[in-house]
Amino acid sequence: MNTFEFLIEKTIKLYESNTGWGDSIEWTNQDFLILSDKIQERTGAALSHITLKRVWGKVKYESLPTTHTLDTLVQFLGYENWRDFRSQNSNGTASATMVKQIYGNGQAYAIVDNKQEPEKKNKDFKKHFVYCNPCCFNTLVVFMVSTHRS
Repeated sequence: MNTFEFLIEKTIKLYESNTGWGDSIEWTNQDFLILSDKIQERTGAALSHITLKRVWGKVKYESLPTTHTLDTLVQFLGYENWRDFRSQNSNGTASATMVKQIYGNGQAYAIVDNKQEPEKKNKDFKKHFVYCNPCCFNTLVVFMVSTHRS
């Protein structure tokens, strides 16, 4: 388990304890609807029940949560933001994990030891190039547009 997975699991356990609803494995759709309302009341930020179910692993979803989602989840628990939560709850043996939004496709990836996780075997050089260096995205778009016009 990497640091990010550890921190998500810890967040879930804190929610189980904070709500008093017991093991979240047994939570229903209604519980996530209620939790969504409670989060909005306490933090002022809205997270849909579907987003919550994705974080909890109740809905299959390939991407990691956005920074907004992570910040809101831990603000409900009394932390300033995800970075604050991470710094106070990392066990010190695993590498620091950060979530970085990669623009272009809106998906978030966890960066651990300068490697993207989850690793996706991508044979398409253009996609790999853009994911590894988002600054090159604009260059690639300009190139593609200019070659298309020719």
